[in-house]
Amino acid sequence: MSRLRWVAVGCLVLVVLAVVGVALFGPFLAGAPEQIVGLPYSGPSPVSPLGTDNSGRDVLDRVLAGGRPLVVVPVVATVLATLLGLLLGLAGGYFAGVVDTVVSRLDYVLLGLPPVLILLVLLHGWGYSATTMTAVVVLTGTPFVSRVTRAETLRAVEDGYVVAAYATGDSHLSVIFREILPNIIRPVLADFGTRLAIAVTLTAAAGFLGFGSGGPNWGAMISENVEGIRLTPWGVAVPAVLLGVMTVAANLGIDRLVGRVLR
Repeated sequence: MSRLRWVAVGCLVLVVLAVVGVALFGPFLAGAPEQIVGLPYSGPSPVSPLGTDNSGRDVLDRVLAGGRPLVVVPVVATVLATLLGLLLGLAGGYFAGVVDTVVSRLDYVLLGLPPVLILLVLLHGWGYSATTMTAVVVLTGTPFVSRVTRAETLRAVEDGYVVAAYATGDSHLSVIFREILPNIIRPVLADFGTRLAIAVTLTAAAGFLGFGSGGPNWGAMISENVEGIRLTPWGVAVPAVLLGVMTVAANLGIDRLVGRVLR
């Protein structure tokens, strides 16, 4: 890799780390995100470097305080969706027959439901909470992981090393976790980035649509301040850019990382 490319990659990594750092540690640096410090949609000033929002609250404080829900919940929910999809896909691809039929039908049903529809139904039925958002991500992400895992498992069971494990009398669990899983884990982990990016998008969409705990949220900030974008764009532009960087980094960064680690 050329020196210029290394510099570009290094800068990109620093930007991503900065955004994640703002999301995770920003609440400790935020002052009073709910306090009114000026007139609505006021421009930048020494008191409010990014101006104020639709209610006269400091945009910078709300940006610092509004990113953590878009990191913690999506990561936890994506891990759960990946684990569940991995187990279902392994079971369907390995055991075939009735097990594969049941898993496939379940996948088809969930894949046929638009993620936004699942999001709205659960938010209206259960209300906004970390549990609700986790359920949304699990229901929308699990069938995709299951399909990837199943396809890779069907290929793996035909390979010689699996047949040899059968011949030596290994148990089903031993064959699955010692022979098949290590050989299919790369595409599953590569898909993790896509699932995480979608989870971040769904979590932000809940805030954008007006659901939430009432506290700062980057998605909600975009919706709240879009009417005043001509007066002061920072209440929309800053959270939108941070969300964009986070989703792109999740999608592309994890894929590249998996490719290098498991090469």
